[in-house]
Amino acid sequence: MKKALLIVAALVVAGIVIFMLSGNPLGRLVKIAIEEFGPKMTQAEVSVSNVVISASDGEGSISGLKLGNPKGFKTAYALKADKIALSLEPSSLTKDVILIHKIELVGPSIIYEKSGSITNFDAIQRNVEQYLGTSSKEKDSGDSKKMIIESLSISNAKVNYNGLMDIDLPNIELRNLGKKSGGVDSSGLAKAIISALNEQMMRSIAKAVTGSVSKAADDAKNAVKDLIGR
Repeated sequence: MKKALLIVAALVVAGIVIFMLSGNPLGRLVKIAIEEFGPKMTQAEVSVSNVVISASDGEGSISGLKLGNPKGFKTAYALKADKIALSLEPSSLTKDVILIHKIELVGPSIIYEKSGSITNFDAIQRNVEQYLGTSSKEKDSGDSKKMIIESLSISNAKVNYNGLMDIDLPNIELRNLGKKSGGVDSSGLAKAIISALNEQMMRSIAKAVTGSVSKAADDAKNAVKDLIGR
């Protein structure tokens, strides 16, 4: 849960980078990249229903994204999103730094499952970090494609917290990732997103749990008052 945005952004960026190296239609290639690269990265099922991107203006959308769970978890999925809107600068695809105007993850459904001492998103994140670590060792740092993301947002997210409660996650937006440094690679992007998302998730969960405890205490007080007639 706390790393969902990282996974989605990485999959989208992977598709864009692979397109740069090929002359195939953009939408079809991004779909292939997500469904082939995603499982290797997360060690979980990754699928999308449809991808539509204009090679002329860089506007597009990804619909029906589903991120499954790694082995050991029982819920149907970790994250589902009906729509991801994106916009990139087509002319930047042939340059050292890809300019992505926006990535918008709208209305995702997130299931946060705990099995033993680890959660499904902890497991996914571990797999991603292992994949990125292996990939970085296999290539020189100068070969790592960089990007600038002007806006990366997640809105209207619904989170099921460990099967105990449902939480509405406040909207999150990160701006100008990589702009000051002349571009950020995948690991740098991961660090920025994890930090921001962790902070927001912890606040939201703490607020929800505190509110539930407070309500339970009030209910108990009222019940006692009813019993003693005061």
